[in-house]
Amino acid sequence: MAELSLPCRFESNVSLSSRAYYGIGGTARFLAYPKTPAELADLLLWNSEHRLPLALMGKGSNILFSDSLFPGVVISLDSMQRIFWISDDELFCEAGAENTLIAEELLTCSRSGGEWLFRLPGTIGSTVRMNARCFGGEISVVTAGILVVSLDGRLRWQTPDEVFHGYKHTSLMDNPEIVVAVVLRFPQTCSAEKINKLMLGYEDERTKKHHFDFPSCGSTFKNNYASGRSSGTIFEELGFKGRREGEAMVSEHHANFIFNMGGATATDVLRLAEQMKTAAQEQAGAELDLEVQCIGLFDGKLLKACGVNNIADTHDPSKGWAGLLWLPLEGINKAEISGQPFPRVLLQGPLVGYNCVDRELPDGGFVSVEQLLSIHDAITASEAPFLRWTTSTGNPALFSLKPPSSLPAGTFTDGLWQYGVSELFIAHTDSCGGYLEFEMTPEGHWVALRFDAPRKRARRETVLSAEPWVGQIRMVMSDRSFGMEFSYNLLQPFLNGQSIALQCCASTGRGEYGLFPWWEASSAPADFHQPEQFYTITLL
Repeated sequence: MAELSLPCRFESNVSLSSRAYYGIGGTARFLAYPKTPAELADLLLWNSEHRLPLALMGKGSNILFSDSLFPGVVISLDSMQRIFWISDDELFCEAGAENTLIAEELLTCSRSGGEWLFRLPGTIGSTVRMNARCFGGEISVVTAGILVVSLDGRLRWQTPDEVFHGYKHTSLMDNPEIVVAVVLRFPQTCSAEKINKLMLGYEDERTKKHHFDFPSCGSTFKNNYASGRSSGTIFEELGFKGRREGEAMVSEHHANFIFNMGGATATDVLRLAEQMKTAAQEQAGAELDLEVQCIGLFDGKLLKACGVNNIADTHDPSKGWAGLLWLPLEGINKAEISGQPFPRVLLQGPLVGYNCVDRELPDGGFVSVEQLLSIHDAITASEAPFLRWTTSTGNPALFSLKPPSSLPAGTFTDGLWQYGVSELFIAHTDSCGGYLEFEMTPEGHWVALRFDAPRKRARRETVLSAEPWVGQIRMVMSDRSFGMEFSYNLLQPFLNGQSIALQCCASTGRGEYGLFPWWEASSAPADFHQPEQFYTITLL
């Protein structure tokens, strides 16, 4: 059987022990490195066809991989590490950006509120996923919004209220969604000297507590504040400092840390964790939840004893799968999918600068593409609105360059690229399938174009006119947003099965350009006509 090839950079037969802080883990069949949200969506689509177990890792700073072979795909976001300012106080961070690098960027810009991120192991995506906190700081406090990709490929914006649900708990821990970017807000300024002093103080505190003496994942259990004291204090009172199980040992300096003393297995760590959890419950009356994330196939009884949710293996029911995004044995509930509510958000989020550099585009632009009907219903109502595209902004500077007053608002207008416009591209996922381009201003000026290839106009549309689009497009205008609705008849030629490619863009008319989703590589001069970079989404 021919070896599989993934739709992004990947490695085969990778030792997970070499990629995790714990230095523990078996071999993964594939380790994949998507560079953009579009590549991640392509990977998820690929995996839905090949049906392999799927897991996610950041830097591996809070993961205990099992000792067993992982027969599927582990997704690493190591190739998504860019950070840049999208406004004076909002920092856009790809999920793979390390916490320490973010703290150092804040230091450079004299922005306070993120000093506690310095030397906090891991990436911002994982930090958000678990609502991490330390030294009095908590990520929920400085988060303005989170961008997540669901397993069906939708890229959506979520608010802090939707995601964060209290101490070290988020909706992301209960749902198989992948954080791809975070917008952090730091409105307070401070002298670089004071910020640096705080950062070095936190680093010194970690060193004094011997956090980095041996490989570990930091705190093994969350605190239970109802007990009146920290988990570390409870375990110290119970005499766990220095306790060993195989080559796993509770730190002699911090009783909530389990170290790998050299050659420890995942089973060693979990057996020691089981002893700690049981003792805390029976002797101290404290119910403690494991903070370390277990990923892979483990002994089912051991997982249960440690309070880890798992799914029994179909071949060996004594084993359990934990921490996965998806398992083939879970299948797909067709009834559940068909019952999903419409409108269904496909793409939703902020426009960011074309080159992903600081303050490249006036902030405040927000776009959304929604599916209004199922394909089944759209076929029987082919002229009804099928997809809706909208743009909103609270910043007049984004679309301030307007067409002349001689062009009435709401009219079909060629040459809109010279002004402030929002744009949507809709393409066939086969690069030879052509694409559509729509441009619109907040006042309702619009134009629609059809291309057979990049920047090659369709032969039958040598003269631009609104006439070919009558009955296929409907304008959507409100005080807060503007956009269009498109019929199934119009879009059907661009469907590849149930898949279609989308790209939202914007231009101020002053040489400033924006994208959503954003791209990994930019070109000079800016060029939106790159269908190979568009975002593939599956419609229902």
